[in-house]
Amino acid sequence: MANDLSIRATRLLCAAGVAAAAAFGATLGASDAYADKVSDKQAEAQSALAQLNAMQEQLDRASANYGEALAAQEAAEVQRDGASVRIEELSGEIDSIQSRLNERARSMYRGGPTSFLDLLLGSASFSEFASNWDLLSRVNESDADLVRRSKDLRAEASEQERIFAEQAGEAARQAAEAAAIASDAQATVNTMQQTYDGLSAEARELIEEQRAAEQAAAQTAVEAAGATVPSATPDNGGAGNGGGNSQAAPSNPSPQPQPAPPSGGGSVLERAYSQLGKPYGWGATGMASFDCSGFVGYALTGGTGRVGTTGTFMSWPRVSDPQPGDVCTNWDHCGIYVGGGQMIHAATFGVGVIIGPVMPGMIYVRP
Repeated sequence: MANDLSIRATRLLCAAGVAAAAAFGATLGASDAYADKVSDKQAEAQSALAQLNAMQEQLDRASANYGEALAAQEAAEVQRDGASVRIEELSGEIDSIQSRLNERARSMYRGGPTSFLDLLLGSASFSEFASNWDLLSRVNESDADLVRRSKDLRAEASEQERIFAEQAGEAARQAAEAAAIASDAQATVNTMQQTYDGLSAEARELIEEQRAAEQAAAQTAVEAAGATVPSATPDNGGAGNGGGNSQAAPSNPSPQPQPAPPSGGGSVLERAYSQLGKPYGWGATGMASFDCSGFVGYALTGGTGRVGTTGTFMSWPRVSDPQPGDVCTNWDHCGIYVGGGQMIHAATFGVGVIIGPVMPGMIYVRP
């Protein structure tokens, strides 16, 4: 009997061991599956973030090109309109000269060529003859001057007409180029929206975590360089209107507290701080949304007309002692310097206007 009990106990222990091993194996399998799922989501998020960043670089370049095309169009239109005004002025002057010449011709026809001979031959003295001859000479010189002036004016009018046609063509070309850039950019914005919307909630969260980590790393780099950095504003995670994109935007997390703006209304910094949290919109200059140069233009002037592009800002006087209110820029992106290695800028799709570290390689310029 004791032997049987021993055998049964041994069997029970073995069965329990097998069950425990099976349970442990199942746990390991579930853990591995979970790890694989997390890894897949991380890879999905990394790939999507890389795509979004690459598309944002395209949008930044397109924004600069778009602004330059609009500026070139405006300049051509100014020259075209100036030529048109000058052509009108010249036409009026030519008509006046032609009218005077026509009147002289009619007068000569009515008087006949003998009238000039009568004037000379009827002179009572040499002095009167000389005086009459001088009068006729001046009349003829006046006629010749009118003819020359008319010829010069017609030549200038012809040149102005050439300029008008050339600048009208240039304005149309630049308008078409700007429209093409805007169309391509809108397609990119739509793709970005679709890419973001197509992500799972987990992947979106990972993207926002990655953005926050990148910003924190940039802050650390600034601090390591010896700058005193105020607390940066986390990415708001919201989507811009995409320059008019009608698709639903990703939802925003709870807003984070912002550093207090400086006092003294109307300053560059106050205007910049006042727009924190506004969405990014390609080609937008306010007030509902901004792209990077549109935001800088608003901060500098308080107006919603485009002041310039990154190319414009790159040509401004460069400074080595940046002060709050200066412009931070490279060829593709720009912002308003707020001190401590930080800038306010319209960052990107899904982020909007935030405070963040000045990007490596940016220069500081002063309007």
